[in-house]
Amino acid sequence: MAGHLKAVRRTGGQLLLGAVTIAAVITLTFALLYLVPGDAARSIAGPRATPELLEHIREGLQLHAPVWEQYWHYAKGVATGDLGDSYQRGMPVGTLIADRLPATLLLAAAALVVEIAVGGALGAWEALRGRRLRSVLTANIALLSTPAFALGHLLLLGFGYGLGWFPVSNGADAAHLVLPALALGLTGMPYYSSAVRDALAATLASPHIRTAMAKGLPRRTVLRRHALRCALPPVISMAGMDIAIFASNVVFVENIFGWPGIGRLQATAFADQDRPLLMGTVIVAAVLVVIGNLLADTLRQLLDPRSRQDLPA
Repeated sequence: MAGHLKAVRRTGGQLLLGAVTIAAVITLTFALLYLVPGDAARSIAGPRATPELLEHIREGLQLHAPVWEQYWHYAKGVATGDLGDSYQRGMPVGTLIADRLPATLLLAAAALVVEIAVGGALGAWEALRGRRLRSVLTANIALLSTPAFALGHLLLLGFGYGLGWFPVSNGADAAHLVLPALALGLTGMPYYSSAVRDALAATLASPHIRTAMAKGLPRRTVLRRHALRCALPPVISMAGMDIAIFASNVVFVENIFGWPGIGRLQATAFADQDRPLLMGTVIVAAVLVVIGNLLADTLRQLLDPRSRQDLPA
């Protein structure tokens, strides 16, 4: 019973911390966009707008109000789920983001599969061999040294334009998903490779694994039932942290490959000085990071009972 109460308190603390994080993101984003030079009314009406039209737009957007009043009005809207209307498109920001969010979630899920599948396989291979492989080490260093946007361009030039194996035009089907998922996933693959290798190597050297081997249990059974399960918690924790990395890299990757997600929408909003749309994409990304980390922590506790012992009393 005490353990469940500790888990509930920990979850409540994480939810509170997540709410504070989102509030801080809203505040900082609003402050930065307010300080960015540019006239929102001019970006809406165009360069040939009359002074009367510009003044009418400024009054409609409450741009003459004090900064704190504009912030309070926006924060109240966000608290009720209203992210405002796009300056350029004249549509609710929530609707625009909802149309693009499934594509971004699909890309993030595919990239996560690439990271875990490739990195986990290489890490397990090294741990079972009992030594580092020079080829894997070289590949990990090369991928760690290559930014996601650079890797994206290399994949697009090599496998898109060069070999012609994958389409290079805009699209959201399975064929268009491969290259952006590789660009987003391969840059994080070395971390999973190292985490799985270290966790599995430590597990294989533990007394209970040696005891299971000494009892004559098949090696494959010991690995499947005991060793691999012990390697899952660090992988899950890393997957939760990866959501924050995806939130930043997805802007570059989606624009390189023309993937119709919120990262591409965010870049367009920045170019158009569409402040409500830009802020909306940032807020949604912050919410996804908070939710992803909370789910990863909960799943890690379910799979690894030892993590519950670290809960505060």
